[in-house]
Amino acid sequence: MRPTGSVTLDRRALEQIIAHAADRADAALDQAARTGVALARASFGTSPAGRSYRRHRSVYVASEPGYPPNVDTGCLRRALTVERPAPLRRTITTGDVDYAAALEFGGRHVAARPFLRPMLATLAGLLPGQFAAVVPPDE
Repeated sequence: MRPTGSVTLDRRALEQIIAHAADRADAALDQAARTGVALARASFGTSPAGRSYRRHRSVYVASEPGYPPNVDTGCLRRALTVERPAPLRRTITTGDVDYAAALEFGGRHVAARPFLRPMLATLAGLLPGQFAAVVPPDE
């Protein structure tokens, strides 16, 4: 004899759980992106000294290649921001700073001074803990 029975699913409760978890996931994603920006900003100026350049009346000391850039004007550091193109999506942007890609990846006249890739590597280790809080094990 085959077992019989039925299950009634309260869709309203399910939709409420999904909506609640999506809000929490969106907040966790926002926090992760802001943490990433803070990590990248904090890396600026922490590198070993490289070549020195005279700029106008001051001297700028570049970082060694392969390390995050040292601070010259602070424009790139200030330009790092989080954008929210859609729910559950974040973009970390360097704004309109045209030399950001050359610093990150290197170029014809400059060796790479990555600041985004190291931030992403660090953030990857932090994300599981941040997102575990979105849906705690007891739910």
